[in-house]
Formats: sequence, structure tokens, C-alpha cells
Amino acid sequence: MRLSLILPVALIVLLSVVQFPTVNSQSPQLVNEQGFGLNRSASLTIKIVFLGITPSELNSTYLKSNVTVPPLKYQTILAGPLNTGVIFSFNYQLVFADNSTVSSFARYLSSIQREENTFSGPLTPSGLVNPYFTNSSTLSMAQNYFYDADKVESWLGSNMTLFGGNPVSGYTLFVADLHSYKIPSFNYTEYQNYVTPCRPCTPQAVQAHYYNRTVTDPDLGLVMYRHFMTGWGGSSRFYYMDLSAGPSYWTNELPVQVASQLRGISTSNYYGKLWVSKFIGSYVYGVVNNLFAPDQLYPVNYSQNYNLQLFVLDNRTAAEMSQGPQLTATINETMIQQNLASLVPFAGVTVHIKFANVTDYPGLAAIMANATTSLRDPISGRSIVDGDLVYNWFTTSGLGHITNFINVTRTTSTIDVPAFLFAFKGNYTFGVPVKEDIGSPNIYGTFGGEALGDMVLIGLSQQADFTIGNNSTYGQGGKGAGFTHDAIHELGHMMGLNHPFIYDLTEDFTNTVMGYYAYSLNFSQFDRDSILRGANDELLSFAIQSLSNTQNTLLNSGDISMANQNIAQAENLYNTMDYAGAVQYSLAAAEDASAAQQLANSAISPALVFSLIGVAIGAAIGILLGYLIFRKRKPAGIQYNRCPTCQQPLRWDPAQMRWYCDRCQKPV
Repeated sequence: MRLSLILPVALIVLLSVVQFPTVNSQSPQLVNEQGFGLNRSASLTIKIVFLGITPSELNSTYLKSNVTVPPLKYQTILAGPLNTGVIFSFNYQLVFADNSTVSSFARYLSSIQREENTFSGPLTPSGLVNPYFTNSSTLSMAQNYFYDADKVESWLGSNMTLFGGNPVSGYTLFVADLHSYKIPSFNYTEYQNYVTPCRPCTPQAVQAHYYNRTVTDPDLGLVMYRHFMTGWGGSSRFYYMDLSAGPSYWTNELPVQVASQLRGISTSNYYGKLWVSKFIGSYVYGVVNNLFAPDQLYPVNYSQNYNLQLFVLDNRTAAEMSQGPQLTATINETMIQQNLASLVPFAGVTVHIKFANVTDYPGLAAIMANATTSLRDPISGRSIVDGDLVYNWFTTSGLGHITNFINVTRTTSTIDVPAFLFAFKGNYTFGVPVKEDIGSPNIYGTFGGEALGDMVLIGLSQQADFTIGNNSTYGQGGKGAGFTHDAIHELGHMMGLNHPFIYDLTEDFTNTVMGYYAYSLNFSQFDRDSILRGANDELLSFAIQSLSNTQNTLLNSGDISMANQNIAQAENLYNTMDYAGAVQYSLAAAEDASAAQQLANSAISPALVFSLIGVAIGAAIGILLGYLIFRKRKPAGIQYNRCPTCQQPLRWDPAQMRWYCDRCQKPV
């Protein structure tokens, strides 16, 4: 074959087999810490506003140091324990309110102040007792000064501009010391008089101030007074704590003016300033870890719909059922739905409640009979239903009878959350008697409810809950407490929320149903942030991880581009704490990343795609070159198919082996 023919053929073959190199995907930078793989960093500014504390009383540098307050935190799932992949980093800002602002705040407190004296026993008409001051040998009277916690929170919220407003991405912590601003406060001398034993001695009076609120059970109308709080917050993105308030029996923390003198601290010297900074830092540590950057109890999982299936089962005696209340009166479906929907505004939340008697289910009735023990909790005095036996009967990891009630679905389309609520007879309650409780009774030996990951168990009783108002301690005949509060609380756990007090008891004084003391009926802003932030973290982590493992091809490049655009939009909203607005973009990013990954892993591999493209391009180029090389060219000079004299067509004469013109009668 001639060289002129070999070259175009070789070019065609070469272009047919060549593969174009793939394009490397550009994924966002990932944070890898402690071997947990993909992590997300969430930066929060913590503004600490001091009311009644001046810069000269503490060491600001030491307060903001890693020794005193947490610089960062790895968020964990406590039921694991696992790492969620979220790393919180904190930037602390200190603001000192001027004296006129603090004086104005103190005057407001005085305007809403309510005084009520208590004694070592229930001697007042209301029966109010300050549980911290109950030593009759040293106490003559406790003068308690109360400030409505909700009103205080409202005042601070409406005056946020005085303190520079809330951070764009973060929270505000108000730290107050008001004992020098004519706010009646417990002092060191009163503390000494109260705790020092003496025989005989003259009982002394004490005074202390607190923040209080009153809550009414939404089901059965029991009024509950929460008098002895030293902090409050949760309706907005700030929390207030008064270091000069108390002492409260709930936390047993001494006010700063007592604690400092008990330790012999003087804020005028160097160590005194460090001590005050460390004292304040311990409170900051609790708030940051409990409220501003809380852990999760269970993973926060995104879904389009959350289906709450509640089975309310009557296990009371016939006499108790006839006494009432009716089972339908012990739970408020609308309140449960509204509160849970506030956590996930991006999704649909439905609540289905089914009422039945335990005897309607013979197998359940049998296990309840076996679990109803003769044991009594040594602290509460309540009779125990062994919760482990009941749970084992239901759970699929045990006997699996939950399928008699519901087939649980957990997908991004629907998550079912089952709950079994028991109305016990007498004063029974759930408990899990273990070896430690025998010798050392534990206040957690019994439980009204428990979120177990795959279901909720709640047990309230006729005497200790539904008709507890008849107890002389409460003096509210015909009143009681129903299931609604406990149901919202335990379902909140199932969504991923934790208690607000695991690092420091002070934060139990928070306007959240997830706490114990405040008996709030709603979720706090901190709860809503936690769930929405968690949903975004889950979706964005999935999207980023998927993109990092996905090859960019012509088939999926559009999905990858859209995923990155949605990630950027979600991050912008996330960083301004518009977590609800970010969810739609986080979801779109996860869907786009998933589509890109599926295309990259499909049967039509990138190598095959580019091979086919190479063949097509090579064939086209080869045909073009072949045409250019082999196309018929017009002859230059004599054209042998016509006679050069008369231009008539020539005839080939085989005898002469030459072309012959018949008109001119001659060969050419």
C-alpha cells in the first residue's frame, strides 16, 4: 500500500481508540478530625453581656481562654456514643453594660417584685415551702422575692439594642450580679447563721431572690408553681442567669456573693479576678454545651413526613375507670401535633391516637401482669412496673410484638414514631430495678416515660398523676396531670433532642418541654435550632461525601454543578442561622449529588462513553481526510477522455491499445 493511503487509515484507527481524560470533580474542602471521617464545622459567636459585673472584677483574657470556656466541641449522639461529624467552634465576645442600663434593669425587677415568706414547714396559707431552707433549728423565716421569669425575658428581648443586638450567627448569654443594686439577696452572714449548727441557738431570718413561673397542665388542670429558678431563657436566642440569685434547692449552687466570701476571695487582687473568671466560666460552659451547641440523644434524620402513632392503653381497675378521668381527656392531640411540627417546619407531621384497654390485647395483658411487681421504689414510694419486661415484649430485638400494632417505616419519605402510653392503676410507675438500687436507692430508679430509640414507653397512674390534685400537698381537688407533657417530651427525644441540663443543672431553668423543673409545654428556640441544624448537617454531609467520591463526566456534570450551587446557597443561609430556609437547598444538594453518583456508577461507564465519543470523532475526521485525499481532481493540460482537436468523446481501441477519435479518424 502506498504511503499516501497508509497515513489517513492510521489516523482513523488512532482516533477511534483514543480516550479523552476524565475531568476531576471539585468538591468542597473537608474537615477530618479524630478519625471520624467527614466533618462539618459550625462557627458560633457567643456574646456574654455582664449586668452588674465590671471589667475590673475579672480577667477577661483568662475568661476567654481555653482553660475556662470551651473553644470548640465535637457534637455527639449520646445514645451511641457517636460523633455526628459536626465540630462547633466558638468565638467569645464580652460586653459590659453601663451602670445606668443595669440600674434601669434593677428598677424594672423591683417593679414586678413579689414577696412571700416561707418557713421550715408548710405554715403559709398557700402551703409554699422553700425546699432549700427547711432547717427549723436555725431558720426563723425565709423572705423570698420573686420575679416573673417570662417578663424578665421579655424585657431583655425588647432591649437587646442596648447590648448591641444578638450575633448574626450565635447566641447571647446575660450574666448578672445584682446584689449591689438593691435586689434582696442571700449574703454570707445569713449563710453562716443557717448552716452552722448550734444548741441552743436563736433561729435567724434569711432573704433571697428568685425567678418564678406558673404552669397549668393542659389535660387535667393541675396548677404547678415553679418558684425557685436562678435563670431563664429559650423563647429567643439568648439565656439569662443571675449569679446573685438563690440558693435554689434544685441546683444547690451558692450565689456568687456567698461563694466568693466562703472561699475568702477578694476581687481586688490578681487571684481574685482569676477566681471570678473561672466561676463565671463554669456557668458559660454549661450554657454553651447544654443550650447553644447541644448534643443529640439520637441522630436527627430528615424526612418529608413524621407520623406519630400513639397507643393509649388503660390498665386501671374498673373502679378507677369509673372514677375518671376518661382516657380521652388525658391527652391533647392538637397540642402534640403543633409542638412537634414546630421542630420540623419543612415536613408534614401527623398524630394518630388510638385508645384501648390493655385487656383488648391478651398477650400484652399477660406481660403487664408479669411486669407488675410488688416492689416499691425506696425514694418515691411508688409501686413498680418493670419497664424492661414490657419493652422486651414490644421491641423487634426482643419478642417483636410491636408488629401487632404498627409496621414501622423509616425512610426519607416517612418516619413512623410509635409510642405506648399506659394508664396504670394505683400509684404504679415504670421502673427498672437493678443491683445498685438495692443498697443505694437512685432517684432515676423509676421513670414516667422513656424514649428507647425504636419506641416510646410512658406510664402514668391514677393516684400519682391523674388525681394527684386530691393530695393535700397540692390541695387541688379534682385536678391532675395527663399524658400531653410527657408525650411531647419523649417524642422530642425520639426526634433527637436531649435534656438541657446534662452538663449543668442551671439550664434546667429553660423554657423547654425537654427540661424537668420548668414543666414547659413547648420547645425552646435552642431545641428548634438543634433539630433544623441537624437536618441540614445530615443532608449536606451526605451531599459533600457523595460528591467527593463521584467522578465528573459529561453525563453527570450538570448534577454536580447544581449540587455545588445548592450547597453554597444552603451554607449561606446556615451561617446566618436561617436553618429552616437552608433545608430546601440542603435537600436539593443531596438529591443532585445522589443523581450524579448514580450516573457515574451506571452501566454506561465514563470510559465507555468517551471511547464511543472517540470512535465517532475519529471516524468523522478520517472520512473527512479521506475525502480530501481521494476526491477526484480536475485534470490539468490534455484531458484524455476527449479529442484535443474537436473535443468529441474518444473511443478506446483495444487493437491499437490507444484512444481513437472517430471524427478526426486518428488515434490520440
